[in-house]
Amino acid sequence: MKKIINYKDHEIFSQLRIPADIPVVIRCDGRNFHRLSEELKLQKPFDKCFAESMVSAAKEVYREGFDPVLIYTFSDEMNFVFISELPFNRRLEKIISIIPSIISSKLALMLKSRLGYEKAISFDARAIPLAKENIVGYLQWRQSEAWRNCVNSYAYYALIQKGYTPRSAAKKLEGLKYHERHDLVFKLIGVNLNNVPAWQRRGVLVYKKVYVLKTTNRKTGENIKVKRRKIVEEWEPPPFSSEEGKLFLNSILDQR
Repeated sequence: MKKIINYKDHEIFSQLRIPADIPVVIRCDGRNFHRLSEELKLQKPFDKCFAESMVSAAKEVYREGFDPVLIYTFSDEMNFVFISELPFNRRLEKIISIIPSIISSKLALMLKSRLGYEKAISFDARAIPLAKENIVGYLQWRQSEAWRNCVNSYAYYALIQKGYTPRSAAKKLEGLKYHERHDLVFKLIGVNLNNVPAWQRRGVLVYKKVYVLKTTNRKTGENIKVKRRKIVEEWEPPPFSSEEGKLFLNSILDQR
């Protein structure tokens, strides 16, 4: 007699869950975005229209029922920080498949409407469980990567502007320290990287800001104050490693 297979038993990863009450970062990275930037003919090394589209895609996660305490994005990367609230009973497969699906579809719609681009876009995702006290350190690490990306991008495209081929530009940058790449940019194209827009150096932060609304109790007629939250974008975040930056991040994290 042929053995009857219960295929449900083969869904061996479907019950993996992020442990309860443990904060987690869902980090999404764009797939083949270098090719995407070439096809879109984006302004180099940074394109404000594309950055705005990335932020809009990140905000769509709020509208689709997720509630991250904050979102940090730069280049082709998005970090969604969750303190405790996660849907789908914290099932890992659900969370790391649905979030990148949301931002992929939203970004595709944004690029079609704004730039006429009509090809598929995709992100991958990973889950990074963290103790709450380590979230600021994690964001400092990602912001340092944003700065590194800024320096590298400007240095590479400064060389391209001066006639280097992509291969020779990459070769020229091999072994150069960051301050040397910084100086190279100023020497070649006169740009001081300390003065480029903050979002290029430090990324963009998205979060829900608490505000007080004055209203009237419909039953009693009494004037009351209620707390509400609205999604805000911070395009000039402070350095997260500074005291100002730490206080700023903790003020957001402590709202939950």
